[in-house]
Amino acid sequence: MLFIKSLLLGVGLSMDAVAVSMANGLKNPQMKEERKLSIAFSFGFFQFFMPILGFFLVKSFAGFAPIVMKYVSVISTLILCYLGARMILSGYRKKKNKETEETEGNLLFQAVGTSVDALSLGFTFSQDSIPRVFLSALIIGLVTFILSYCAILVGKKFGTVYAGNADILGGIVLLAVAVLL
Repeated sequence: MLFIKSLLLGVGLSMDAVAVSMANGLKNPQMKEERKLSIAFSFGFFQFFMPILGFFLVKSFAGFAPIVMKYVSVISTLILCYLGARMILSGYRKKKNKETEETEGNLLFQAVGTSVDALSLGFTFSQDSIPRVFLSALIIGLVTFILSYCAILVGKKFGTVYAGNADILGGIVLLAVAVLL
């Protein structure tokens, strides 16, 4: 039961990371393998780490969790809006100035921003044992890694087709995800 629950949580929690990964693939259709793995690993790692952090925060500072949980969706929304707007502006600048070099987003910022909801999940693990929390977080992280990697491949495919507008399209995807939070 823990495996299936964690698998489903992983799919649900990874959707923000999947959207951002796809946007990264759209933005850079020539992305090298090590960059794809780096992006997928970053998203997977933070989806693994944040529930564990949330678990330990609840164990250490029980009164802290309700305060953070109120603002989790706002924090995620603001981060994704910022990233989306930045991508759209980058796309317009490239079209206007005919720039060919890619402006890299801050991968750490993306990974943390898409895993804030996993932090609040960790708050709900307060009655579980450390091994169960670790195993669940590991499954969530692995699911996120796999889905993020696949999303990059899909994004790259569309990025090749829509090369001139890939940044703008990727930014719109991020803004849409932010609005749906």
